[in-house]
Amino acid sequence: MSDLDDGPEQADEPTSNRYRRAWWWGATALWISVIFLASIWPAHGPPGAQGVDKVLHFVAYAVLTALLFGCWRATRPRLRLIASACYAAAVVMIYGLFLELYQIGVPGRDFQWYDILANCAGVVIAALILLYFYSNRTVAEASITD
Repeated sequence: MSDLDDGPEQADEPTSNRYRRAWWWGATALWISVIFLASIWPAHGPPGAQGVDKVLHFVAYAVLTALLFGCWRATRPRLRLIASACYAAAVVMIYGLFLELYQIGVPGRDFQWYDILANCAGVVIAALILLYFYSNRTVAEASITD
């Protein structure tokens, strides 16, 4: 007798892997929503808070890069580290650019090149940090198993 087809290959995966992927994608979707809402919220705050604004851009997009990187690592673990980091960086940079362009039509908000620069700086720094730590972790794990 032949084995019954259990459906897609994912049905054979342990449940913990599915929960891990769901956590990564859920956290990423939540963070994307937070950034979107913060970007379309009418501008407020004391004058001269430009420096803090750029730091918030930097941090928000660095976190989003790390979350999206985690999504790809959880979903496609065989994908090369550099590919995961590049995909995450590209998607997050495009998202930041579109949000900045979208702000042109939002009352009290406007397009700012410095916001895009802060976004991209956060993305690049986060991607480099992730590559550094994940590549070192991979090397350490390989030396332990040898």
